[in-house]
Amino acid sequence: MTDYYKITDGVLESYTGREECAYIPEGIHTIGEGAFKGCASLKKVVLPKSLQCIEREAFKGCRKLEEAKISPGVTSIGDYAFHRCHALKRVILPPSITVLGNCVFLYCDSLQEARIPGVTRLGTQVFANNIQLNYLEISKDLMEDCICDVFTGCGKIREISFASGESYPIESAVEIIAGDHKVPSLIRLIAADILKMMELDGRRLIRFVTNIRHIELPEGIECLSKSCFFDMRGIQSIKLPRSLKEIESRAFRNCINLEHVSFAGHQVVIHEDAFKNCTSLKLVQTCDGKDYSFDGITCPDDVQVPELVRTIHRQLLGNFRISGSTLLKYLGSESRVVVPEGITRIAERAFAGNEAIDRVILPESLEEIGEETFCDCLLLQTIPFPEKLHRIGAGAFENCVKLLRVQLPPLLHKIEARTFRHCKALKEVLLSPELKEIGEGAFYGCISLQNLLFPEGLTLIGSLAFYRCAALSSIRLPSTAEYVQDLAFAKSGVKKAYIANSCEYYGTEIFGRCTNLKTLLLDEGVTHIPDKLAYGCTSLEKIQLPESLLSVGRHPWEGTKFLENYISHQHPLSDPILWDGRALEGSIQLSRQVQIIAGGAFYGNTKITEIHLTESIHSIGAAAFKGARKLTKVVLPTHTKHIAAEVFSGCEELVEVSTHEGLSPFLSIGERAFFQCRKLKHLRLDCIKRIEKEALSGCLSLEKTVINNTLQIGERAFETTHLPEKNADGLMTVGNVVISGDACHGMIHLPEKITAIAPYAFAQNRSITGLSATKNLTEIGEGAFWGCSALSELVLPDDIQQIHAHAFEKCISLKQIDVHAPYVGASAFAFCTELKSAYLPLVRTLKSRLFEGCKSLQSVICPKASEVKEKSFCGCTNLKEFPFHNIKQIGSYAFDGCDNLREITFDNNVILSPYAFKDCGRLEKLHIPDTYTSTSLREYAMSGCTALRLISCGQTYHLKTYKDLFSRQIPEPVRLLFYSALSCFTIEQETRLCGYQGTGRIIKIPDGIQQIASEVFRNITMLREVEIPESIEYIGARAFHGTEWIKHQQELSPLVIVNHMLLDGSGCDGDVIVPEHIRLVCGWAFANGMKIKCIRFPSNQIRVEDYAFRNCIFLQQLVLSDGSVIHFSGIDDRKRELPPLAKQAAVDRIHCFKTDENGVLVECTGNISRLLLAHGITAVGESAFQDGNLLTQITLADTVRRIERHAFAGCKWLKEVTAAQNIEYIGASAFAGCGSLQHIDLSENLRMLEARAFENCVSLEEIYIPEGVVEIPDRAFYRCHNLKQITLPSTLKKIGKEAFAFCYGLSDTSLPENIVVGERAFFCSSNCERIV
Repeated sequence: MTDYYKITDGVLESYTGREECAYIPEGIHTIGEGAFKGCASLKKVVLPKSLQCIEREAFKGCRKLEEAKISPGVTSIGDYAFHRCHALKRVILPPSITVLGNCVFLYCDSLQEARIPGVTRLGTQVFANNIQLNYLEISKDLMEDCICDVFTGCGKIREISFASGESYPIESAVEIIAGDHKVPSLIRLIAADILKMMELDGRRLIRFVTNIRHIELPEGIECLSKSCFFDMRGIQSIKLPRSLKEIESRAFRNCINLEHVSFAGHQVVIHEDAFKNCTSLKLVQTCDGKDYSFDGITCPDDVQVPELVRTIHRQLLGNFRISGSTLLKYLGSESRVVVPEGITRIAERAFAGNEAIDRVILPESLEEIGEETFCDCLLLQTIPFPEKLHRIGAGAFENCVKLLRVQLPPLLHKIEARTFRHCKALKEVLLSPELKEIGEGAFYGCISLQNLLFPEGLTLIGSLAFYRCAALSSIRLPSTAEYVQDLAFAKSGVKKAYIANSCEYYGTEIFGRCTNLKTLLLDEGVTHIPDKLAYGCTSLEKIQLPESLLSVGRHPWEGTKFLENYISHQHPLSDPILWDGRALEGSIQLSRQVQIIAGGAFYGNTKITEIHLTESIHSIGAAAFKGARKLTKVVLPTHTKHIAAEVFSGCEELVEVSTHEGLSPFLSIGERAFFQCRKLKHLRLDCIKRIEKEALSGCLSLEKTVINNTLQIGERAFETTHLPEKNADGLMTVGNVVISGDACHGMIHLPEKITAIAPYAFAQNRSITGLSATKNLTEIGEGAFWGCSALSELVLPDDIQQIHAHAFEKCISLKQIDVHAPYVGASAFAFCTELKSAYLPLVRTLKSRLFEGCKSLQSVICPKASEVKEKSFCGCTNLKEFPFHNIKQIGSYAFDGCDNLREITFDNNVILSPYAFKDCGRLEKLHIPDTYTSTSLREYAMSGCTALRLISCGQTYHLKTYKDLFSRQIPEPVRLLFYSALSCFTIEQETRLCGYQGTGRIIKIPDGIQQIASEVFRNITMLREVEIPESIEYIGARAFHGTEWIKHQQELSPLVIVNHMLLDGSGCDGDVIVPEHIRLVCGWAFANGMKIKCIRFPSNQIRVEDYAFRNCIFLQQLVLSDGSVIHFSGIDDRKRELPPLAKQAAVDRIHCFKTDENGVLVECTGNISRLLLAHGITAVGESAFQDGNLLTQITLADTVRRIERHAFAGCKWLKEVTAAQNIEYIGASAFAGCGSLQHIDLSENLRMLEARAFENCVSLEEIYIPEGVVEIPDRAFYRCHNLKQITLPSTLKKIGKEAFAFCYGLSDTSLPENIVVGERAFFCSSNCERIV
């Protein structure tokens, strides 16, 4: 065993053994520094009698050491000698040791007994944080000056003995300090040192200083004060003493690792927010020894659960607004957030804009994250996703600029639009193997994002999904990626890309402007190259093309080295793919080797005149010959049946398009295929089935031909051609399709043959009043009657099949519809503001925005409908009748603002999307099936349905007061519906309404609410009806300011009174008497009351809140309840001794005037239009009103002597300045730019006018300059266009440069003798010829 020791001259320098017991040989006199440090297996050490010294850190970190008998000859123990010996239980030191160094037994947290009879001096923290230490023996000679941070945290010491035999029980260190216990001063010092980690005020714990894991507070503490443990993240458990009576607010707030709280006493008062955001707290032990476990949002369900436990649980969730298992909003500002277990859904924008959060821990129960949930959380760095999570909403992490790494959960099938947009620090994303879709802009601007591995099975990558992802270097698109949309990887850092899918449904510019892209590999199976696939990829040189290729879109290689090399070295007329023919001239005959003409191949070529395509060509790309203005003849392959979009667009000289066998019977012509082909004469249209938008528009020379009667025609497909036929009513038709009705008026009767109406055929025709169609009409195109404002009658056949989007949008005279079409498109009847009833017997899905804004709509009958899409009835404020009992799914905002819905009955398995019934202010009753669990309620689905008070589901549940919402008698699904209805309100402590998140027109505040906080509904301009219960005892300042409701109440009475509270009296005129029954005048009640001159208070029981008289500048007197009359004079009232109410009024009424110590007006606040300056103001200071947009009239006080520079400059609506009789000085540009100023009374005392004083006062007509003024300075009245008359004093000696220039209306003016007139003083005025 001695082999483990290194000994030199009696000094044991090190020990290398791993034994549990170490026997140190005799002869050793010193255990050297760190000799046994960190010996994790050592449990016992036997010291020799020869030992004299234990040096620093000798046994430090021997965490299993239980026993170490110190030999009698030892005289010295060094610093940290037994530091962190966690198992050490007993220490007995010989009297020979008189000094202990620093931290000798620090963190020996199993130590129970310490005997140090000979020690007279202790270093710092010798026994600190030894939480189990209960017995201490010391010497009476222990120096008192060393007792500082020695026993800190040793809260269990129950007895201190002197070596001489005296013993002192320590029941409570707090009592020794705060009480009257008579103990030796040394004992008192130790008691104070034990409590050193606590800042105490008597028996009140002010602050706990040390952030340790386990805390046991000593007996004697009666109160934990505000924030005493705030944000101590190291605390895991705490035992509270029996003496504790009160825990104040925020005491443990944000102790996010606190797991266990034990109470020894009962009847502890816990204040609001005491345990707020202690999201790790799982166990509370009460004084009877019972444990109560918290499982996230679920509180113990036993009816016997103490209120103390319920209070703590409620506070744990205080930062979370929760409805059922949905987290609606996070209200905190902590950096680390633990979302409680049990939450299955986090609602949209729940954390949005929180700039404090850097880490979020999500619960295992979480299944869904809503839209923009963590948007703009600028410090968020990490957020691990639980396995059950299957949806992350659009924009959920948008602009989380510090987010570093993401591993998506295995059940996630779709990354929605903008999910990680602008996450600039995001480097690594591990995609789920089950991922199917990546939405639009999902990773837009993730400039740090590196290589991605797309899983097999991925089917869609949305437009701009990886736009500007500069760190991406390699992309491999799997064969399953069927859809890759526009600009998916544009402007990214991709160097190499591999594509395995056919690309048939790929968008444009997928790799556009990827300037680092060098290699593009198209695998066998690729049949189509999309438009502009690698447009602007300047480094692209290597492209692998498959033999399977069938077609090529527009300009796929424009701006690449590959195309440059092709143009320079290839032979386009014989290559299998003709990529670019823009340099070819004259008549072109392609070889039989050419099989594909790329889209845009001849784009803008003005030199080719003819082109003959061989039978070998099987594909001509879109816009292939677009802009070839000199092209006159094209010979196509005989098998050509489809003309792609814009192929011949702009070929102005094109006369003939034929095949080797003559004219070809085309089956379809794409959008703008022959646009503006003005000389084209012949096309075969007898077999054609579809002509797209503007396909033949501008073909002026096209001769009439036989046209297929079953033709589908796009918008303006035949515009300015001779093919349409026009009947006597002005209808333009092609075949059986109406393509235009611009010339029609009155009632339209469609001919028998008409089967369809083309898109936008009658759009914005304000002359037609009705439409009557025959049974043959089957289709009405998109926007066909959009904006036909006079259309009031609609007769459609029962066999009609389709009415497309926007078909009758903004037909504001339409009053009723009877539509038997099974398909009616989005917004088909949107904003038909006079529409009252709709009958849709065959429609199964009511499309998005279908009746949006139909404010007169009252009844909708649609017996087969099972789904209502988003915003379908948004803004239908008069809707009363709708068959909800058939509906299975209702989209977001579907019935937003349907104020007249009062009662709804749902069937089984209905899904209510977010905000489905937002702000349906009169909805009172809801009926759901007995199996109410089948109703799927998304976040805020009923938000703003504040009148909802009854829900029946076999049994009827009434919400009589707000507290009923928390009744255990209401089933959870019913509670969720009630909660959803009231979720627009933020309610604290179940009694205080402190926020409103809606935009409703009608609200009903629930009974039981006692307070409405300040400005809750301020500027909710649409709010016109408010029901306030009698339970409301307090309404804060400007709670309803700026609403239609308060304006209506002001119209009914100048004093707006609710529940004996005066909300508003600003509209009063003259003498106002506050009714005696009023108990509260709310803040800002009389604010800006410009007509109020006197207010009388008949009772001294009326409480008047701050700012009640704000800016009542015309208020002259106040009459108090004792009859005393207080007269107000001016700014000196601020210094007068007045009764409190009068003092408040005196200060409030002139609050808008900010003056300096000399009475100069520095600033005026309040946005007042008609202003009276307070007496005592001596001057209007520099720029005091500059650019004031509301000021129209100002009356100066008689004490005002000066108007300083720029004082009113730019006050463009100021019309009049009065009472200027004492003004002596007007500064430079004082009224410059006051374009509406018509009149100002200049004082006889005026002596000086500075430059530009009235420049650009274009409405000023007359000015009087009093005697005593000797100079009119430069540009004083420059560009006062309407100035007609000026009166100049005899004392005037000088008129400055351009003083009256451009005063066009100025009449002849008499000038005093010997006056000096400056350059251009009257330029462009009538005086300019007379004055030299």
